Amino acid sequence: MTARPVPRPAETHVMYAVMTPEPVSTDDLIPPPSPELLRRYGTSEVALRRLRSRQHQTLLLRTSDLDGAAFVQRDTRVEALALAEDHDGVVIDLAVPRVVEGRPGEVSLSHATQWYVLDYADIGSGRLGTVGLAAFGLPEVVVTGVDETQHAMHGAVLAGLAHRMIAEWPANDPVGRATVTLRDIAYGLGDPAAAGTPADRTIDVEIDHDPVAERLVVTLLDDPATALFAP
Repeated sequence: MTARPVPRPAETHVMYAVMTPEPVSTDDLIPPPSPELLRRYGTSEVALRRLRSRQHQTLLLRTSDLDGAAFVQRDTRVEALALAEDHDGVVIDLAVPRVVEGRPGEVSLSHATQWYVLDYADIGSGRLGTVGLAAFGLPEVVVTGVDETQHAMHGAVLAGLAHRMIAEWPANDPVGRATVTLRDIAYGLGDPAAAGTPADRTIDVEIDHDPVAERLVVTLLDDPATALFAP
């Protein structure tokens, strides 16, 4: 990845709501996102049912400079999940928004798909996007040229790219040409065996910054089916 500049915010913000059946302290009063919005961004029906019986709210709001954004994001999520674990609660990442599930010890910056959801709104036009990377001070990403019948492979490449971006930002600017390895993808998808995944299978991508849409536009320079996943 090159050193050409993407705008860098001075600070980032982290917002989690922990919803509990009984008050933890004095209730905060931010209205939670609607079930329809939570469902759109991947919240399960089981989580929505649990949420209906948890009307008390504790907010965790944090601010960070850009260099510390990833670590503050990680630590705040760990704190939110630990609070929910202690009080039979449900955690909402208000930045997406979606319900976050899992245990505090499972939180990992390497596991990129913990930190964003895929937006399929424009998949019919060959575009697959992210919602969530802005929490790190990054623009959201849109992959172009996606075959609707093979979107899972493009989503996997996106996971590997997001893994790299979270690890390298803001020291390295993402704009330019980058190489995503099968190992990057394994880390991004949270594969426990990622460290042993071959790194010699790769795909090159071209990353441009769209200042109007405030997005990183990614073009795959090869077919992932043959470059990465062929036997």
